[in-house]
Amino acid sequence: MHNESTPKFTRHECVIPGILASLQSKAYLRNSKNIDELIKNVEKEYVEYDQNMVNRVFLTLQGCFLEVMKLGGGNGYKIPHMNKERLERLGMLPTRLSCDLQLYQSVMLLLSQ
Repeated sequence: MHNESTPKFTRHECVIPGILASLQSKAYLRNSKNIDELIKNVEKEYVEYDQNMVNRVFLTLQGCFLEVMKLGGGNGYKIPHMNKERLERLGMLPTRLSCDLQLYQSVMLLLSQ
């Protein structure tokens, strides 16, 4: 059920648009005289975009999903911190997080009800 006090978008639904908005804002910093130049600038920003930053964003998203699963749903979780920059410097930053089997099974049970 959705009412006026309930957020229409969760934090998760804002990650991809956030990355796209970041690309767009960086492209606008380049001087575009017409739509064709703007498109080229967006494409250039996409190619030059820091893939490590994208990986860090998606790891945060995965961590948030795990926290939501632990709570059985909702937005009342704390964003997990895993020292991604340090792990990246050490060459130990994962590309994905794993979900404990017991957590997975409890979520599947909850969803089946």
